[in-house]
Amino acid sequence: MDAAPTVIADRISAIVNSMTRSEKRIARVLLARYPAVGLESVTEFAKQAEVSAPTVLRFIAKLGFGGYPDFRRALREEIDESQLNPLTKPRIENIDAGTEYGNELLGVVRSTLAELDMGLVEKVTELFSDERRSINILGGDLTTTVASHLFFHLRKMRRLVFSLPATIQERADRIVDLGKRDIVVLFDIRRYQADIIKTARIASQKGCTVVLFTDQWMSEASEVATHVFRARVGTSSPWDSLLGLNAIVETVALSLDRRLWSMVRPRLEVMERYKVDLLDQETTSTPPE
Repeated sequence: MDAAPTVIADRISAIVNSMTRSEKRIARVLLARYPAVGLESVTEFAKQAEVSAPTVLRFIAKLGFGGYPDFRRALREEIDESQLNPLTKPRIENIDAGTEYGNELLGVVRSTLAELDMGLVEKVTELFSDERRSINILGGDLTTTVASHLFFHLRKMRRLVFSLPATIQERADRIVDLGKRDIVVLFDIRRYQADIIKTARIASQKGCTVVLFTDQWMSEASEVATHVFRARVGTSSPWDSLLGLNAIVETVALSLDRRLWSMVRPRLEVMERYKVDLLDQETTSTPPE
């Protein structure tokens, strides 16, 4: 199974509560500019984190690395892993497509939810609950179905929910109208899409709140995202699993439902009446001659 070794972001999450203030600053800089800043020299890394080089080295040691070269080597290995695709991933022919693979899929969901920050879920729930803000959602080539799943839930619960167009010109036409009160939600997992990363950067420059759903290696869009959800995607299949992303989406949807149900229920009741009216009209209308 490709879930492989623990990535550096996971190591940080595991020990964040024991970090000093300076170490937490290093962690924030590393995660915000991941992995690029970690590939710089230790002096440059320290400069960007506004700490001393020895403080960076102590931070690296706390993550379990023998030295800065080991840390950079691990980062490069993560980059290599993040670039794998169905043509380059090792194909495991003897995996049982029944129980054995099913357990892998269950593992994707369980590990994703075990690592999910419920404080982040609350923050995004509050953000999505603000109907003064529009929500604009974009998925990638593989993740468009998960993006549509989130779109379905949000449009049932509130107004001003839109899909950002897949075509570049139409997307540009939509982005030009976005501003500081708008939310841009992006989905980007390995084989990261340059147009989605660029969309994140433009949205951030325009002052939008960017919410990113990505994988354990993290899309470059995480550098500018306000909030980042990370899902496990790897199994022994050459195709990445979307179950972890779907689990996060459904967790957010449940949190929204609990928060907004008093407003969502009458909205859904009206929708159902309209649906019945439209279906009645469809069945009773006389076909044109």
